[in-house]
Amino acid sequence: MRALADQLGTHVNTVRAAYAQLQVDGLVQTRHGVGTVVVPASADRLAAGSPRLGSNTVAVLIAGLDPFYLSLLRGVEDVAAERGTLVLLADTRDSSTLATAIIRRLVARGVDGIIAVSAGGVEDETTRSKSRHGRSRPPIVHVDQPDRKGYSLVFNGDQAGYLATRHLMEHGHQAIGLVTAPLSWPNVSQIHGGYMRALAEIDGKPIVSEVEAFTVEDGRRGMARLLDAPAQPSAVFAAGEALTLGVVQEARARGLNIPRDLAVIGYTDPPAATLLEPPLTMVSVPARQAGEQAMRTLQALIAGTRPRPQRVVLDTGLILRASCGSH
Repeated sequence: MRALADQLGTHVNTVRAAYAQLQVDGLVQTRHGVGTVVVPASADRLAAGSPRLGSNTVAVLIAGLDPFYLSLLRGVEDVAAERGTLVLLADTRDSSTLATAIIRRLVARGVDGIIAVSAGGVEDETTRSKSRHGRSRPPIVHVDQPDRKGYSLVFNGDQAGYLATRHLMEHGHQAIGLVTAPLSWPNVSQIHGGYMRALAEIDGKPIVSEVEAFTVEDGRRGMARLLDAPAQPSAVFAAGEALTLGVVQEARARGLNIPRDLAVIGYTDPPAATLLEPPLTMVSVPARQAGEQAMRTLQALIAGTRPRPQRVVLDTGLILRASCGSH
């Protein structure tokens, strides 16, 4: 303490008081004869030690730099602009470890609230309203994370999987493939559930190609597996817009005509869906509405109110175009 006081040009009692406050906040631990050490970081301790003066700043966490998030982010920013709120964006890269680290940094910097979109690993402790030291933590709203507790907005994935598969069945298809990201991801498993529910109506056999991520390359790999299998599908539902583009690329590379040789439906509705030939039939989700509603919910939580319901399920809809056949 004396060495630090000399370095800073202040009285040793000032340094001692600062150390004492840091210990009260749970950020350091002092042991007689050993010294003072920084304790392991957690959102609890960081929130306790940061000032809660209100920064008019919120953060949005996304799982990756996917075009799907653009409409959702626009909804968040439009509502935030009404009060001049600054929106920070952080990419967690589908890493739960990185998501947790980013949350801690944001808490330490005093953001007023957080919206986590498809970002797994966000520690549950940040969802509680008070730390054990009695100071407020920033509230958090989850989007597209069906397994999260607290305030959340989710898309009806089961409905999406059912609508797409059922529509392909109405075109006469029974061998319907599914190209999907890992089924262990909660938002993906619901889509798979809807797919299975529709197939059960005709005692259909699932043909599932599970890939590692939502990328065009993974879409191509997933489609290649289906086409190389002994029992090839006559129709495919791709559970992601990038996956859908990959499915189309692989089908064309093999000389298949869409929809004559292979009917295709994708999930979410990017602008590119109307630019391809044929235009893609897609299951649309209200991404912009989700962003707007998430931001309004977060504003209410920041203001100290508790809006109801905590969990909001947003319906999906089928946008019919030519890639699944004539209607």
